[in-house]
Amino acid sequence: MRVNLSGKIDYYRQHWFVRNVATLQAGSFAGSVIQAFIGILIARLLQPELLGVYSLAFGLAAMTSLVIGMGIQEAVSSLLGRAYAQKDEAEIGNILGFMFKITFFAALIVLVFNFFLPNIADKLYGNSVIGIYASIIVVAVVLSSFFFTLAYSAFQVTGRIKSLTYLIVSDQSLRSGLSLVLVVAGFGVLGAVIGHLIGALIIFTFSTLLFMGLKMRDSVFPSLRQLIISSKRVSVKKYFSFTFWVALDRNMGNLFMALPIILTGIYVTASEVSFFRLAFGYVNLALSLLGPISVLLNVEFPKLQIENREKLVKNFKKVSLYGLGLSALLTVGAVIVSPIAFKILYGKNFLPSVPYAAGLIVYGALYGIGVGLGPMWRAINGVKVSIVINLVILGAGIPLGLWLIKNYGLWGSVAMVTIWFTISHLTSFIYLLRKLNVKNV
Repeated sequence: MRVNLSGKIDYYRQHWFVRNVATLQAGSFAGSVIQAFIGILIARLLQPELLGVYSLAFGLAAMTSLVIGMGIQEAVSSLLGRAYAQKDEAEIGNILGFMFKITFFAALIVLVFNFFLPNIADKLYGNSVIGIYASIIVVAVVLSSFFFTLAYSAFQVTGRIKSLTYLIVSDQSLRSGLSLVLVVAGFGVLGAVIGHLIGALIIFTFSTLLFMGLKMRDSVFPSLRQLIISSKRVSVKKYFSFTFWVALDRNMGNLFMALPIILTGIYVTASEVSFFRLAFGYVNLALSLLGPISVLLNVEFPKLQIENREKLVKNFKKVSLYGLGLSALLTVGAVIVSPIAFKILYGKNFLPSVPYAAGLIVYGALYGIGVGLGPMWRAINGVKVSIVINLVILGAGIPLGLWLIKNYGLWGSVAMVTIWFTISHLTSFIYLLRKLNVKNV
């Protein structure tokens, strides 16, 4: 028995995927912990009312910037992984050029829409200043998107997981850290959002330099000059159909995360929004250990789809069960320590968040079953089905959520989040199991 156990340990140590997951998990979790710690300090300084304003501004910004979010990056990573495996220099240049071009035009659209955010915030919350803060955050997102996403995708497909981890941690820590500095300096919510803007400028410069250095490490990647030329020449039609649907699918997940805060603010005070936001964020912090698994599966599943479909199905089942067990363990543990954690970390003024964190235990426990859903949908080109499932859920879920919040306050928000995610993950998982004939594998 000892021999078998030792053999399993050696296998996991040597297996590249497991090693990469562990590295990315450690780095991402460290970044999340740093970000969360800084967030705690900002919360203590702002207190519930101003933290609620800050949270609503971030929610609006997240909604506005969805089009230039992670969706494009996830889509391109799948295409780039195939091209890099074949060492196709021309195709790699075209894919990255397409990514640069589509990000540029998406950024223009977002910046135009940005001008309307103060009016939108005034209509929703009776406070146009929230929209101004959101606009600043959106500009920060636009700045950090261009070369960050390019470097991110390149590091991902080349297996440079340590470099990818450093990039993620730097992005997470820098913007939050500068926000804290300006809040401490007495600039309040304005200082917090300006900090994100300054951090984005630094990340923009840093990621640009990283991308420029790729050519020296691996000749199949384009130089900055070649990238710009490729972006001008590449046909958008060639990749748009695939990337559009993948990006839309990925951004559905971002929408599920952003909407609860936005909808909650319509019927409750800014202070109450902060209680729900902290409870939701607290549980999601525990679940952040699952994120790196999905990141690496975006490359692994498309490869297995081509090389070994039987192994693909087996790995999907194993990853889903592992994710479910880990999310349940992490959530239960987080809920158990939440009374002490909130008192020590946030202070007595935020203790009203504790019951809502406990109320999210079902959401958190079942969340992990979705760890492999996105990568699998993309691997089998089934993202349109995923989009339909989630659009139906949101179509019915938004009116239901608004009714729940209006009648039950923050408990309505808790119920809304639990219903949305549980139905979405379980429906998609069951559908994929049947489609892939898991029982016959």
